[in-house]
Amino acid sequence: MGLIHVLTAVPEGRMLGIDAQMVVQTVIQLFNAALLFLFLFFILYKPVRAFLQKRADKVKTQMERAAHDMAAADLLKAQYKENLSNIESERVEILDTAHRSATQKSKGIVDEARGEAEAARKQAQLDISHQQEQARDALKIHVIELSSAMASKIVSHVLDEAAQDRLFDEALRELEEVTWPR
Repeated sequence: MGLIHVLTAVPEGRMLGIDAQMVVQTVIQLFNAALLFLFLFFILYKPVRAFLQKRADKVKTQMERAAHDMAAADLLKAQYKENLSNIESERVEILDTAHRSATQKSKGIVDEARGEAEAARKQAQLDISHQQEQARDALKIHVIELSSAMASKIVSHVLDEAAQDRLFDEALRELEEVTWPR
């Protein structure tokens, strides 16, 4: 209905009803639109543009920081891998050193034990030979005492042959009762 009303309001012979009032209204509307554009440009566009620029700068800074952090992380990762390989080689070296040290210590302990055993064996042999000498000395003393006792019995009695045989048998029995060291 609005379009029909506009078309019927147009005077005859013209397509559009362009008159002075319409031109003035159009100029005023263009001026208002330009004024509104300028007002919105200064009020909204510049702050929005500044906000967007700050946002872009912030995103750019974050991207640069992320790239820097990523490079630092890659460097740390490479150092970590290098440290792991170094730790493995150090572990092998420490184990080898510990094995060699343990082998040397055990060899030293075995050698020391052998030396102590040899010294104990020599000391035991010395003790045995010393005891044998003491036993021989004791045996000599005992034989001398028996011989003296026999001689004193023989001398104290003037004996006939039967008494001498009896004394000799008695002395032999005493000698057999004596324990001889081996």
